[in-house]
Amino acid sequence: MTADTATELAGDYSLTSLSPSRASDFKRCPQLFKFSAIDRIETPPNVYQARGTTAHLALERLFDLPAEDRTAERLYDLFREAWQELKPAEFSELFEDEAEERQWGIESLEILANYLKVEDPTSFDPLAKELDMTQEVGGMTIRGILDRMEESPDGLVITDYKTGKAPPERYALPAFFALKIYALLIRIREGRTPATLKLIYLNGPTVYEIPVNDHQLDAIERQLTALWTAIERAIENDRFPTRTGPLCDYCAYQDICPAFATED
Repeated sequence: MTADTATELAGDYSLTSLSPSRASDFKRCPQLFKFSAIDRIETPPNVYQARGTTAHLALERLFDLPAEDRTAERLYDLFREAWQELKPAEFSELFEDEAEERQWGIESLEILANYLKVEDPTSFDPLAKELDMTQEVGGMTIRGILDRMEESPDGLVITDYKTGKAPPERYALPAFFALKIYALLIRIREGRTPATLKLIYLNGPTVYEIPVNDHQLDAIERQLTALWTAIERAIENDRFPTRTGPLCDYCAYQDICPAFATED
């Protein structure tokens, strides 16, 4: 689908549900939200997506094993097995040759090994992994998949894995926006307020943790309501302004973004 065709179809779009990641997209840049959620312009798969998808599946399956079997060697095997499953359907054209794929695999396992530097997977059993959530919040339907939830002495912990590098700590707070939404969904579903939100960046590794409470989640619910209204208004008016910043360098849509358009 081309950008022009997708734009024509966008007039028929209506907001029926919203994921935490798409909500984050709109906060970051409404034009990014339009490209991904409304126009649904497909972007070619890349090595970073392949690494993230494969690592998430391997880490999910690691916790399906008895605690004593959650070793580094088994984690590497799970990554290799997951890659062989995912590659034919999603990433078959990703690499030019076996040497390039092999180098990617070596780098991926080195990054995955960092997980064991920041957590001991034998020390706990998650309450949920890759939890598919669909929850009504006021008049909204929020849908998403939560990486992991576990019990700690201080209460529920919501954890998200990232295979990329962590932003500097002073810029990390916006990355918790999606996790705060998941915490709100858990509060509604379980009747319990999570105590901690955790982001694990494997390429480092770096771990960021923040506490969360009912006051914060009440604020997130209000933000969600305002965001939903803003998205509906943007759809109605077909107005999705760009917000440029350092993350634009990593945006898959930069080549077609109005903010970077050049005159002939």
